[in-house]
Amino acid sequence: MPSAGVDVGFGSCELIVAAARSVFAMLCSILTFLGLYSLACWLYENIRTPVLLVVNGIRALVQGNRRSLSQTYGPWAVITGGSDGIGKGYANFLAGQGMKVALVARNEAKLKKVAEEIRNKHGVETKIVVADFSRGESIFDHLERELVSLDIGVLVNNVGVINEKPVRLERMEKRLLWDLINVNMGAATLLCRILIPSMKQRKRGLIINISSLASLAATPYLTVYAATKAYMTSFSDGLREELRPFGLECQTVSPGYVRTSMTEYFAPAEGEPSELSKRVISVSDMIRYAGFTISKADTTTGHWLHGIQTAVLKAFPPSLRLKIFSELYTQLLEEYSDEKHKTS
Repeated sequence: MPSAGVDVGFGSCELIVAAARSVFAMLCSILTFLGLYSLACWLYENIRTPVLLVVNGIRALVQGNRRSLSQTYGPWAVITGGSDGIGKGYANFLAGQGMKVALVARNEAKLKKVAEEIRNKHGVETKIVVADFSRGESIFDHLERELVSLDIGVLVNNVGVINEKPVRLERMEKRLLWDLINVNMGAATLLCRILIPSMKQRKRGLIINISSLASLAATPYLTVYAATKAYMTSFSDGLREELRPFGLECQTVSPGYVRTSMTEYFAPAEGEPSELSKRVISVSDMIRYAGFTISKADTTTGHWLHGIQTAVLKAFPPSLRLKIFSELYTQLLEEYSDEKHKTS
């Protein structure tokens, strides 16, 4: 006959096993919940824009909404950095939609040339405003005098400066550091302050802020530029909520590599393309997609390929994104060492 002590021993083992199974089941439930929650957050973050594009596109089609951008927002569009690259692309797109365009940049000769091209191609009125945003606060009184009298419906905050190639912070010129701050952050912030009051009075208007995929994580050797773009994303997202009650819209555009003067060092127009340069899209391809998103989505990467890249990066926590960017730009630092910079 088994002893009472043995029965107690077997009973204790069974209780321990049952408790362990219960804890394991609870841990599995928690991990499953966390996994599903993380997946839901990732899907919301990355599927939201495509869904908005489809839903709003179908809605416009069904409702027969054929209002032009100038009818929706106002007759004039202001584009900073409008003499080249993405800014020039937006200027041509908006002019193609029948909007009058005011181009703002520092190079008067290039501005006149682009303005003439737009007038001849699209038959719309143009205006040029010469302004060097690297001069800081002193230029904004001039900009206000030139722009505030226009019935501005769309503001594209595109102007930007970048160290042309990856560089260590201590090797950057002080002038470049100030330019990064004044141009990349100050220009958009102060122009919004100037133009928003009249947009509120008219109860219509759209602000398009150009950020960058670089805003997703700190980027060694492109440290200051990436930080300014993180500011632009935060500024744009916060401003959108401020403007929403007044019927105004604010869109954040965060593209990856686009073939402009800023990417010329690793993606030249001529010569044998590198593996990285093959992932660089043209301005026309980006603008075709980004233009379609206007009035349909409040955030976009500007191109479906960049949307995929962004979705993949957002699957990783910030610490791993930092590792990915660090590997990429350490490699670029080793391949390219020139510390020049360009501004639109």
